Amino acid sequence: MKTTANPNPKPVAKKTGFKYTKPVIIAAVILAVIIAAAIVLPQIFKSASAAKITTYQVDEVTYGNVSATVSGSGTLTPITQETLTSSYGGEVSSVSFSAGSEVAAGDVLAVITNDRGSEEITSPCDGILIEFPIKAGDQVAAGGSVAMVMGKDGFTMGIAVDELNISSIALGQEVSFTIDAVSGNYTGSVTEISYNGSASGGTTAYQITATVEYVTGVYPGMSASAEIITENSGDGLLVPVDAVGTSGDENYVYLAPSGAQLGDSYQEGKIDLNKLTRVTVETGMSDGSYIMAQSDQLTQGSLILVTQVTSTLTGAGTENENGGFGGMNGLPGGGGMDFGEFDFSNFDPGQMPPGGGDFPGMSN
Repeated sequence: MKTTANPNPKPVAKKTGFKYTKPVIIAAVILAVIIAAAIVLPQIFKSASAAKITTYQVDEVTYGNVSATVSGSGTLTPITQETLTSSYGGEVSSVSFSAGSEVAAGDVLAVITNDRGSEEITSPCDGILIEFPIKAGDQVAAGGSVAMVMGKDGFTMGIAVDELNISSIALGQEVSFTIDAVSGNYTGSVTEISYNGSASGGTTAYQITATVEYVTGVYPGMSASAEIITENSGDGLLVPVDAVGTSGDENYVYLAPSGAQLGDSYQEGKIDLNKLTRVTVETGMSDGSYIMAQSDQLTQGSLILVTQVTSTLTGAGTENENGGFGGMNGLPGGGGMDFGEFDFSNFDPGQMPPGGGDFPGMSN
């Protein structure tokens, strides 16, 4: 029997399926990492919480006063400071002092000779030669600087005062100075008040000028601090601000337990406040640290409790046995994913070839 070939054979159907290319795998890994971070990180931070720790310190009632103050810092400027120049110029024929010398008003500091004769450079005031750059034989031009004299009539310093406090400042008000370069406290006064404020950050400040007497060893530009007392409480009983509790309109303090000593400390739960004597007090002026507190049950030296509250973070997260927060096996659906020898730590998306070709370090 003769057989013949079919001239139009039907094509054999091939089985098809989705092929995971390497770029698809990489994208899946990156997506898995992002999902893991979104799930795991909030749980880590949620497990960390702030815990408040309360302790009670034994302190004592003192006697004294508190005050409200306005303070500032800046640099000192001499009230009198004058640069001396030569009128006609010429040769310095003689000098009588050196920089740092004390001089009196009228002292001849130098003599300059020219075709017109001699010109004497004299001190305009009692003071200190803070600059004296010439010596005999030097040539000085007309109008050239010869010396700078600082008077001994004092220093000024500018202080910025907040708008809430400027109304409590007055001309002649006493100012206490401390100067960084020298020891001691010095007294001055308010000599100028600017009523034209300068706004910054939603508040307005007003510049005042305080003046202090001359201090030996102080030079222009030295740093200083100033304080102005705007209100004084007068003498009375004082307690730490943190010792005072409030309930409605009542202010009160707790007397320390029987047998307590100054400086003792009690942890919360180790002391029952309900068993202590609670003393109602009438409070007055405060400086932020101490407050006036009057009561017939308090005297100087009475021991009281001061509440101290501190915070600490607890439960900073959990770790697996190897340390850290787990790897890919911990991801939802991430178990069993095998990427061969591909080095993810050095993965550069720029290396991805068009069409999903092979990646460096990743085998088929």
